[in-house]
Amino acid sequence: MKLLYDLGRWTYTKGLSKFAIPLVILAFPATWAVIIYRYGNSIIHIKTKAIRILLFPTYFVLKRLTELLTSIQISERAEIEKGLYIAHMGCIVIGSHARIGKNFSIRQGVTVGGSGRGDKYGYPSIGDNVFVGAGAKIIGKINIGNHCAIGANAVVTKGLPDYSVAVGVPAKIISNNGSYGIFVRE
Repeated sequence: MKLLYDLGRWTYTKGLSKFAIPLVILAFPATWAVIIYRYGNSIIHIKTKAIRILLFPTYFVLKRLTELLTSIQISERAEIEKGLYIAHMGCIVIGSHARIGKNFSIRQGVTVGGSGRGDKYGYPSIGDNVFVGAGAKIIGKINIGNHCAIGANAVVTKGLPDYSVAVGVPAKIISNNGSYGIFVRE
């Protein structure tokens, strides 16, 4: 189950046992946004329309309440693999058609959103084990490779190959050391 894996990353980074998951949920409001995202994403994948219609109002209210309390907006239509870790809450947006791999780590102020016109319009596709620093923006129909690190306040509008470290506005690759060492592994 993706949610348990997500919450397990919080306990690991805080040096806690997996039995501390209830404490983590209470102590770290960013977990609320992840829980509500997983709930909403599971609803849209239910095949029976009547069940989706019954569950969606509860999800909608919980999502809006969570957005107000945490300032984190994650579209239920985004596809995010297990291991989502949000270190700090606040001003985070993950758009509706974003595709994100395993062990995605982000800080406050991050946007993963759509941009472009016509055939160039789209959302980012992000690989596994990617770290995104505070305030970074990843926008448009681009591919971010596996094991990448994106520095604080970087604006990424072009794709990055595997193991890239990118910083600046616009983002430029400064090394090929990737996210190793700044990334929480399984």
